[in-house]
Amino acid sequence: MVKSTSLYSAQELEEILGKKYFYRQGTYRLAEAGKIKAFQINNKSYFSKDDLVLVTLERLAERIERRHPWVPPDTLGVKYNEDEGKKITIYGFSRGESIAANTDKETEAELLGKIETIRREVKTMPDVPVKPHHRPHPVPPPPPHEAHPEPPHHRDVMEALERIEDRLRKMEEKLG
Repeated sequence: MVKSTSLYSAQELEEILGKKYFYRQGTYRLAEAGKIKAFQINNKSYFSKDDLVLVTLERLAERIERRHPWVPPDTLGVKYNEDEGKKITIYGFSRGESIAANTDKETEAELLGKIETIRREVKTMPDVPVKPHHRPHPVPPPPPHEAHPEPPHHRDVMEALERIEDRLRKMEEKLG
């Protein structure tokens, strides 16, 4: 089975995909860099819509990973949905948030700025310990008639303290 692809001019792609995000100069730059193929028909360049979207989303994911290393790369997802009003959605942040941008109204810089907003929110959140610090459980005092047995290491510590006191006493006697 042969797969067919529709080709569009950079200006048509700008209209179809979103003027602010998929502007025609960006399409020409991707073609010049060899990221997407340009097909010459009657001395006019045409491009595959699917290739342009794929390369643009891959480039966006790379930029997010490079500029925002706090975003978990193994859960990061980027998608373009033309059916929902020319929208790019980034999802997979640590708290389950997602960010969307209307490609007719927002640029890549504005979309990346939204990620920075999430980071500021995360930074200003109060710290919540995953495992609270170890706090000894309050032990109720024993009833007056019950005696506590000495812990086994208590005798060792007391003997060491007595030896130290003996040595100090002997030193004082020698010094006068």
